[in-house]
Amino acid sequence: MRAHQPSVTIAGYLLASIFVQYANAKAGALTETNITLGLISWYCFAPQLTLNGSHVVEGNLNPGLYNKQQISDGGYEVREYVMDLSVQLAVDQMNADPNVLPGIHVNIKRFSDCGSYYPSVADVWGGRTGGYASTIMATDIIDNHPDVIGVVAMQTSSTARYSAEVLSFAQIPICSGTVGSPRLSDKPNYPYFYRTIDGAGIGEHFYQFLKLWNVRRVALIYQKNTDLGYFVFLDMHQAMLRHKMNILGTYGTADPNDKFFMNYVADALKRVSARYIIVIGNAVFSASVMNAVGKRNLTGPGFVYLGINRPKPAKNATLLYGPKYYSYIQGYVQIAGMANFDTQIFADAKAQLSALTGYPLRSMDVDSYNIPHFIDCAKSMLHGFDNLLRITGQSAETLAGRKMNSMMNYTLFQNPGIEGVMANPLVFNNNGDIKLSDGACYFIGSAFDCHLFGSTDRDASKVTYHPGEYPVFNGGSSIPPPDGPPAPVQLILSVNSTFGGIIFALVVVGLVFAFALLSIIYLFRRKSCMKPVSGLEAVTSLGGCIIIYSSLLVYLPVSDTLTCKLRHSMFLLGLLFILTSLLFRNLLLFMIFCKKRGVKPQTLVFRVRVIHGIVALIGIVTIAVWVAQPNNLAVKSVYHLDQFYLSCIYKNSASFTVMASYVFIAYLCLLPMIAILQRVKWEEFNESVLLGFSFVMIAVAYSIITFETRLRNMYYDVTFCLCVWTATTSFLILMFGTRVMQLAEHFKEQAMNRSRISKLKTRLAEKKESFFQRPSASSTDFRRQQGGDCSTIKLGGVKKNPYRHKVLCNTVDACVYQVSTSQNSWSLWRAGQPELHHMSAKSWLSLNSNLKTACFTLSESTQFVAYENMVMILCDGIAETRIRESTNTQSTSTSLHQSTPPTRRKNLKRKK
Repeated sequence: MRAHQPSVTIAGYLLASIFVQYANAKAGALTETNITLGLISWYCFAPQLTLNGSHVVEGNLNPGLYNKQQISDGGYEVREYVMDLSVQLAVDQMNADPNVLPGIHVNIKRFSDCGSYYPSVADVWGGRTGGYASTIMATDIIDNHPDVIGVVAMQTSSTARYSAEVLSFAQIPICSGTVGSPRLSDKPNYPYFYRTIDGAGIGEHFYQFLKLWNVRRVALIYQKNTDLGYFVFLDMHQAMLRHKMNILGTYGTADPNDKFFMNYVADALKRVSARYIIVIGNAVFSASVMNAVGKRNLTGPGFVYLGINRPKPAKNATLLYGPKYYSYIQGYVQIAGMANFDTQIFADAKAQLSALTGYPLRSMDVDSYNIPHFIDCAKSMLHGFDNLLRITGQSAETLAGRKMNSMMNYTLFQNPGIEGVMANPLVFNNNGDIKLSDGACYFIGSAFDCHLFGSTDRDASKVTYHPGEYPVFNGGSSIPPPDGPPAPVQLILSVNSTFGGIIFALVVVGLVFAFALLSIIYLFRRKSCMKPVSGLEAVTSLGGCIIIYSSLLVYLPVSDTLTCKLRHSMFLLGLLFILTSLLFRNLLLFMIFCKKRGVKPQTLVFRVRVIHGIVALIGIVTIAVWVAQPNNLAVKSVYHLDQFYLSCIYKNSASFTVMASYVFIAYLCLLPMIAILQRVKWEEFNESVLLGFSFVMIAVAYSIITFETRLRNMYYDVTFCLCVWTATTSFLILMFGTRVMQLAEHFKEQAMNRSRISKLKTRLAEKKESFFQRPSASSTDFRRQQGGDCSTIKLGGVKKNPYRHKVLCNTVDACVYQVSTSQNSWSLWRAGQPELHHMSAKSWLSLNSNLKTACFTLSESTQFVAYENMVMILCDGIAETRIRESTNTQSTSTSLHQSTPPTRRKNLKRKK
């Protein structure tokens, strides 16, 4: 390649006069101690250079080597040339500074990591010459050039992973401004390597921009055959997952020009409606990807591409891809460690390099060629040497002879104490990576002009737009396009949602109802109407209902593994309690009514409850075994129009089959229990209707839920909750509600009676007694019979006179009475005013009230039996009346019921 001599300024010639003309830098001062800084680059792209092994021994690398067009195209040979000028500039500035390494002159030796020039190097090189760099070049530096005490390298990550490890083993510090693979942040393997470019953690910087633009869906295309592409992809992927980003797809390829693979990638991106795509690879790879997706209509106003490198090919883009290529990369956003363009040190470096190259470099050109990175590499390394000499007090000869290299790992250069072009102050983290903010620029679609608009902070925690600057995406809009089609809204059954609020309200009502029933049962357990539902089995059924209500509350949080297990384990546990309690409670009643003689009721109850406990315990164990299984369920998104819901999907397993079968068998046992209950004739304790209703109700609820499942409706859980709540509440009402109503009716009747008695007492105080004259009766007309603790009075004849009556109000104005028309059948207690009537030869007793009047005929056969607080009246041998005086109200109570023969009656009284 013949050198072109551009027209340069006088300042350019003055600066050029201070540079060496040959690779071995023979211009060192004779009176100073010399140390040598190695410079590794892609010198295989420079045909004018001569190599001895890997060492460049001859050739022109002076300013003005390439013309403006060549620099504008920016091939590998131009990058190698500009990098070389940057290090020369930094070294000469250090040599001219008397405060840095005084008495020491720094020379430069250049080494090629890809060998000598050959004509097809641009086509076959590919940046993967790790074998040559680690065996020939690194060995050459270590063994044949002992004066090289440090190295500045422009290498690819795939090559540096080998050479940096070998040089670290030889304790030779190496700084790079191009190696971006996070692999080299591993200090145990690369203790002498550090860099002025992003390493581990670059994914966090990308995430901050995506977060600012409200992006949650991304796709990744990466270069899988290079160290940079693969390890940056891993870092990016972990960062996206860490922030719960939706990664639509990851596509790794070694050759973006593979039509078959890129067609697959294009179809996949369209299928998932990817709008934000991150391209991870070197500049040539990024350019190939952008050309491929552009030809497949995957660029435009609806797409945003982001990358770590410029999408710039190694050759002229227009000749390689055509004029439409620049429209493809319009709006492409590059995010990388960039220098602050507004500092004076950056402006000075740009002016000096522009003078040396003869090309008016722009700020983005300076950054894209990594000029600031290599200036800071050279300066930080030389300042580190200077600090080491000052700290240890050793001589320059000791430093030049590699006798201090054991102290030159990356920590020596972590804080050189200088202002860098990349950052101020120039510092490095514990991974040996520079600490700086990552800048972002967008390509305007004209050549490779990239406009800087914002940057992150050093900790990658926020993004700041530069004053008056905003990103401009493809199409000219500064508003970030949506990251896909309208995202479906997740339906969450929270308390604040419509369905969630309904379910929560119903559950609260159900729990209040259940606990109210439990309290009523406990408080009035001794009442006759509540005794059938106050046993242990009935209370267990109520507890099962409470557990089922509680299980519905677990549907309110978002579905995950724990909530899915809790939902159905609690539901099945409650259902098991209800079924087993129903079965064994009615089995106990059946056995009591049909029990054989000689079996005590207490023994029978104990035996049944022990069996009940064993059956329930087996069911609990089967549920616990199923819950303990780690992979027995999954959470699946169920979509419906513009909404989706996370639903629990259960996998078939042996434990699930056993558990479901056990509960199903308990359910089927309701049918034979209904059949055997027909032998229980006492309707108050026969619950066959309740069991039948429970059987039908469970079947209907299961049918509805199964139908919803087959429809795959997103409201499956809502339907399930409503069905379960309805069935559970209906069961409570049927089983306990009737008993509570009877209890309420009992208290209502008592209240009415107390009210009537109170009114009668008031009337008694206000009016006088009225008596009607009745015929006198001698004591011989009545016969008193003593018997046990009672007396019997016979009513003698009654004179036949016209109608007369007497209100019996000697003590109270009314009494409370109860009427019985058949054995074991009694009316409710009523209040009535007692009156005695006589007309002609008939006498009768009446109990009058506003609602009803009861009359009882009195004859000579009528018998009166007196107790301590009760009088029983036997009318005509088939009915008897008991009159009882209450100790609280001192009222008289009358009760009429069918009689039994006197002898039988006495036996019954004796038993009582």
